[in-house]
Amino acid sequence: MSDGDSFTMEADGAKVRVRIRGIDAPERGQAGYGQAAGALSNMIDGKTVHCLQVGEGTVCDGQSRPTSRDRIVAQCFLEKVDIAGQMIRSGTACDWAKFSGGRYKISDTTCSRK
Repeated sequence: MSDGDSFTMEADGAKVRVRIRGIDAPERGQAGYGQAAGALSNMIDGKTVHCLQVGEGTVCDGQSRPTSRDRIVAQCFLEKVDIAGQMIRSGTACDWAKFSGGRYKISDTTCSRK
């Protein structure tokens, strides 16, 4: 686990670093980091996660690049639950409207990054 918006998964026998698209969570050393990283870890550890890389039919196609640093940028799901949306609802991540198109804005009080 890296933080509340990035994680490493195994796919086809290889480790793949994933950046969840459309949200922003605190980085290591920032307030809320532990809560965000813990929420994501509790949500996905030991479970099957399905990810669509940007460019494969995500809501961020055309708004985000398919890679960022050494990670794929993807929309990820646990069954039918959008992980990014769940992180927003838990209050541990913010909508990043530049990349989500405002998809995760719940209300005017939902945190967001421009």
